[in-house]
Amino acid sequence: MQYFPIFVDGEQLSVLVVGGGEVATRKVELMLKTPANVTVVSPKLSNTIAQLANDNKLTHIDGYYDKSLLEDKQLVFVATENRELNKQITKDARAAGVLANVVDDPELCHFITPSIVDRAPMIFAISSEGKSPVLVRYWRERLETILPQAMGTIATFAGNKRSQIKTVLDSVTKRRNFWEIFFSSSRSEQPDQLDSLYDELINQVDGDMPVEGELYIVQGTDKPDNLSLAGLRHMQKADIAIYDHDISPSIIELVRRDAEREISQTDITTQVNQLMSQGLRVCYIASPKSYTTAKDGLASMQPVLFNSIQD
Repeated sequence: MQYFPIFVDGEQLSVLVVGGGEVATRKVELMLKTPANVTVVSPKLSNTIAQLANDNKLTHIDGYYDKSLLEDKQLVFVATENRELNKQITKDARAAGVLANVVDDPELCHFITPSIVDRAPMIFAISSEGKSPVLVRYWRERLETILPQAMGTIATFAGNKRSQIKTVLDSVTKRRNFWEIFFSSSRSEQPDQLDSLYDELINQVDGDMPVEGELYIVQGTDKPDNLSLAGLRHMQKADIAIYDHDISPSIIELVRRDAEREISQTDITTQVNQLMSQGLRVCYIASPKSYTTAKDGLASMQPVLFNSIQD
């Protein structure tokens, strides 16, 4: 991963855009979706930027780039057709501690902007690190059709309930289970059903939510693409992943980020039993040579999932 993905608070950003054409317009419109302070320097402006300037949505400097304009800026977008000027702006920006993006010229960029699917406050960012823009556009279009338009409303609703749910459910595991039940309901995709669904589930909880441990057994492989969707889904669902010492790091990387991780012990049955008794969802990623033995040895614990690699 050459480019580190990061979401920056727009309130903290002062941005310079060099250029006023259609390419600059796209960057201006993107930044104005945030609270960032945007300044455009160019003797000529597109109709869109001119209107935004007239509406006081941005600051327009009617003139040409000077390195003094980088003062107090955090980002600069460069959208001119003069590559020598673009190179100079990049050099000036680096010296000033400002991150520069030269549109359509990755070699001159200090950062790149991803393709975005906006369901604010849910934001999905996609990047190929500049290698395949067409592939990025393809997946963005697919996500636009998959992700419900109401997702932002749903996320905001859940955020507003965070304080209340903490007073009702006293552990992270219980709260996670509650929200998984909530979001797995088809009613959670209907904004007018959110309040009633939430109230029903809270009333069922009645101050406590009993949590039962679960066991998922997944056969590991050196090729992540060989894992089935069911295996991946349960690796993402687990509270803790136990894995054999010869499991590839690329497989472990697919476990949910905040899940704990442990190397499997000789007495795997005792290890799993102790964790499940705590109400944890345990995913045992077994090496191919251990998988069959694991199925037999752990069968008494009634695993939710036995999942071998795809053929």
